[in-house]
Amino acid sequence: MSARTASGLAACLTLALSVAAQAQTAGPSPAPGHMPVPGMTVPDMAARAARRFPQPVRVGDLAGRLLLQPEESQPVLGRVTGLVRRGDGALEVVVRLDGAWGLGWLGLQRIEWSGFGPRLVAVPVEAVALLGEHVALMGLTPERLRALPSLAPDSVAEIPPDATIRVGIVRPFH
Repeated sequence: MSARTASGLAACLTLALSVAAQAQTAGPSPAPGHMPVPGMTVPDMAARAARRFPQPVRVGDLAGRLLLQPEESQPVLGRVTGLVRRGDGALEVVVRLDGAWGLGWLGLQRIEWSGFGPRLVAVPVEAVALLGEHVALMGLTPERLRALPSLAPDSVAEIPPDATIRVGIVRPFH
């Protein structure tokens, strides 16, 4: 091989390695449009939810679904237990947060919040979307979810399981 060919080959190899190194360099990535924005209000959540092609779903079919964080690893944040209507008519999804003493010690998927023992919180229906057999938290950050007050059952009316509501859908996050 001639010296000219060897130097050309070395230059091409150097260029290829530098391009590959640049492609793997970590940098700030823009927040995807599906990620919750800190400080979103219910009207903001409703506007985003209306763009998610709301589909009819039976309330009883939502109970038992896992509530997932909208990122590729899809951590479990809680479990849907039902739906309620507040005094002002707003619909909310009831989510059970298991806490540090959840069922992880039984080998089941751990559902975590910062306290001890389970507690129920009410999440606006506009803040969630259907993700296959799961529900994704779209309008709240996990920190805001954990900061929600515990649900007072006497302050809301339970929606019957055979009632139908409309919930947006979302595509997988990976």
